[in-house]
Amino acid sequence: MELQHRVGGIPALQDFLTNNPNAGVSDWGSQTFQPVKQLVKQALNQDQQGLCAYCEQRLAETEGQIDHIKPKGGANGHPQLCFSYSNYAHSCINPKTCGQKKKEGLLPIEPGPGCNSQWTLSTDGTIEPIAGLNRAEKHTVNQTRDMLGLNKDSALVDDRQKWLNSALAVLRESPNDINAFLQSAPFRHILATVI
Repeated sequence: MELQHRVGGIPALQDFLTNNPNAGVSDWGSQTFQPVKQLVKQALNQDQQGLCAYCEQRLAETEGQIDHIKPKGGANGHPQLCFSYSNYAHSCINPKTCGQKKKEGLLPIEPGPGCNSQWTLSTDGTIEPIAGLNRAEKHTVNQTRDMLGLNKDSALVDDRQKWLNSALAVLRESPNDINAFLQSAPFRHILATVI
């Protein structure tokens, strides 16, 4: 997803860090941080236009989880980024996909501006590398897609295919309406790679 974090994060997170200068990974789940975590989740949901940062399904601000793009713990841990707003993504909770599937892995392609430039949506709803990539680039795209399980959940793949078919119908029947359609659709960033 073309995730663009708001500059400076949110005041509640900054206030928490000011009042808790020694906050560490163990404070992430603390009662003290819970109200701030809810505000962070709401802000991320707004930044992500109500979509999961990874699969782009619709996600309400009360649903899902805050995923650390670079994990806060484990073998690939970046504990110094535990309370960094720019390291957060609002992710759905599905054991087959997204943050739950990624766990403590490091994504070769992280959500951010331009992150969809190397993959596209196939007519069957699967996400694939774009044509013209070299072997290393294809590997990076496939590795990211597979770490997130983006082609593993058949319901997700089927849903993307339905939205692609709807977008193509709008494009055929009323091409001037395609931008408005994409602005309100789930999967809007990956759909835009083929429209």
